[in-house]
Amino acid sequence: MFTTISARQIQREYKKVLERANKSKKPIVVMANNKPLGAVIGLDLLERLQLEEVVREALEESRLGKTKNINTKEDLEADFEEMRKEAGI
Repeated sequence: MFTTISARQIQREYKKVLERANKSKKPIVVMANNKPLGAVIGLDLLERLQLEEVVREALEESRLGKTKNINTKEDLEADFEEMRKEAGI
């Protein structure tokens, strides 16, 4: 179960709420008129969610065959050269 706070409490005690979100490493659900309005999360949780999304996207690209294997130093250098040309460097 999530911890909940009122929207008014956020207005009055935003620093304490942010500290609690960072310390607990769990979302705090903001309620307005007894309905969920949003959530406050700490930076550690935000970073973890972003990393999970990057991994999910990479796995999907791999599954769809949008990635390439680089097995040698020469392959890597050729790939860098291709990127430089595309970037106009």
